[in-house]
Amino acid sequence: MEYKNKNISFPLGGIGSGCIGLSGNGELIDWEIFNKPNKNTRNGYSHFAISAKTNGKTDVRALHADTNESLIGRHVDGMYSGFGFGPASNSFAGFPHFRNAKFSAIFPIAELELSDDDFPGKASLKAFNPLIPHDEFNSSLPAAFFEWTVENTSNTEVEYAVALTVENPCGHSINKTLRYDGKSGVTLINNGKKKDEIGYFDLSVMTDSENVFTQEYWYRGGWQDPVTMYWNELVSGKLTDRHYDNEGWYDRATVLAKATLKAGEKKSFRFVISWYVPNQYNYWNPCKDENGNDVIWKNYYATEFNSSCEVAKYAISNFENLKEKTEQFVSAFEKSSLPSVVIDAICSNLSVLKSPTVLRLQDGSLWGWEGCHENHGSCDGSCQHVWNYAYALPFLFPKLERSLRENTVKNGLYDSGATVFRIPLPIGRKADANPPLSCLDGQMGEVIKLYREWKISGNTEWLYQNGEAALKMLEYAWSRENPHKWDEDMDGVLEGKQHHTLDMELFGPSSWLQGFYLLALDCGAKIAREMGQNSRAELYERLYENGKKWTNENLFNGEYFYHK
Repeated sequence: MEYKNKNISFPLGGIGSGCIGLSGNGELIDWEIFNKPNKNTRNGYSHFAISAKTNGKTDVRALHADTNESLIGRHVDGMYSGFGFGPASNSFAGFPHFRNAKFSAIFPIAELELSDDDFPGKASLKAFNPLIPHDEFNSSLPAAFFEWTVENTSNTEVEYAVALTVENPCGHSINKTLRYDGKSGVTLINNGKKKDEIGYFDLSVMTDSENVFTQEYWYRGGWQDPVTMYWNELVSGKLTDRHYDNEGWYDRATVLAKATLKAGEKKSFRFVISWYVPNQYNYWNPCKDENGNDVIWKNYYATEFNSSCEVAKYAISNFENLKEKTEQFVSAFEKSSLPSVVIDAICSNLSVLKSPTVLRLQDGSLWGWEGCHENHGSCDGSCQHVWNYAYALPFLFPKLERSLRENTVKNGLYDSGATVFRIPLPIGRKADANPPLSCLDGQMGEVIKLYREWKISGNTEWLYQNGEAALKMLEYAWSRENPHKWDEDMDGVLEGKQHHTLDMELFGPSSWLQGFYLLALDCGAKIAREMGQNSRAELYERLYENGKKWTNENLFNGEYFYHK
């Protein structure tokens, strides 16, 4: 699909690892890698640039098109920036860049073509993070993958250099050069935090190009001296091998790869940006230990890797294989007979899995928000009646979907059969409400989805481990411990107070929630049969048949079903 580039922020990151946004004009925006949303931001001067040297002349440009920012500036907190000050200086709006940009994508792969009549060449980008069905590990890497292809469209030999700069986003910055098995890069460390503290991070940049120069540090100067010095060095064709022995303040590092191309030749330059922000905590509803400190847990990727350097090594070493498998997934959509608008709708919504909406907890299980505000998650707890409607995970990553069911059974189920419809963090923490306000569509949805996860996986042992919990949830509908009295008279018809995803209560039978209940009864009967509990299965079947008959006779007006 081809898109106008004005409001695109294409997420490049793994499931539950956060992401970096690729703007439709090629800028790196929305650095949401610090365990929470972070919209409308840049990480300082982080960007790609290119130089072309031919016949004694060097043409240097930022590898993006015109800025998408308002030319009068946008609202930000702080002095000397924002509305009235023009675009942010770190947007590179005032530096040479490209006139023409063409952005196209089928998630999870974005493609960008940049061209300019005055530039001796074309540059195209393929950016992605692996999305490989049933491969949760490689689909959860905390990294962004970039492959720039430069084509010499002139009639003479040109020396090209592609540079990636990343800013260390803290005031205790330490940058170090990386060398690994023919690969080169830089790692950026927060020296102000210990590795087990909230706020610790490290970032890494790595390339597998042959002719590489790494600049650990931009010049440390005031005002615009650092970016001016950097740009002048790009124009001169030689970056200074600069090193500082003391920690700095938001230091930048650049990794530059060179290649000389004859007329008509092409060359690809691969880069990865990886991150390691291991320590997660509940910033929205703090949970303290006995000493008054925030309870911390690890992000899943921090149990598999010890640093962003390790991630970068793995990512760059497996770049081609991960790209090919991701391309196979995209190709399946491209070759389908589905209308383009349907393909776009499916793939675009898959991007939620690679956004801060989703976390992977220390044991690898999935946990989700309902969505995201600019700098805060929206409505926590893998909300049952919202995640009822998410259909990518059970088919693409069924193991992660099963983990949602398991967390409900282990941490959201009461002895009565009631469930909390939001699982609080850290995992194992008790819900605030006791007894909880259960939602009917969410709780019945748990029964339906547990049946679905069994059928998709074929894992009957898993069903036996969790089936009794599903039956308890179903039987809560008529339990004497249910204050909402959903089906108190056990006739398969809902009458009581029914909370649901529209955030209000229904009273009396509605065809909508009645549909949830009837399907849960049907699924529950099949679960009970499989588990050898025939008397319970017969009860559920009897309620199902009676409820279905009543619904058809009383909630259908000849044209549509309705709420009575």
